[in-house]
Amino acid sequence: MEAYFEQIFKELPFGLGIAIFVFLGILLIIWLLLPLWVLFIQWNTGKIRDEIRRLADQIEEREGSGKGKHVSGPKD
Repeated sequence: MEAYFEQIFKELPFGLGIAIFVFLGILLIIWLLLPLWVLFIQWNTGKIRDEIRRLADQIEEREGSGKGKHVSGPKD
């Protein structure tokens, strides 16, 4: 691996060798962080789903308990 990097820096202009090295470094970082990012997204969507479910249950609970108390219509 070390010989490969030496060959890149010897045969290519200095700036291009640095650019390739930086590009490969960025790809390595993305490759390492992508699984963590996917897990983070899955965790957040699970939390959002649970929160929506909880809110829907609260709305149903309010509607169910409020049906007997509030009667709409004209009062004669």
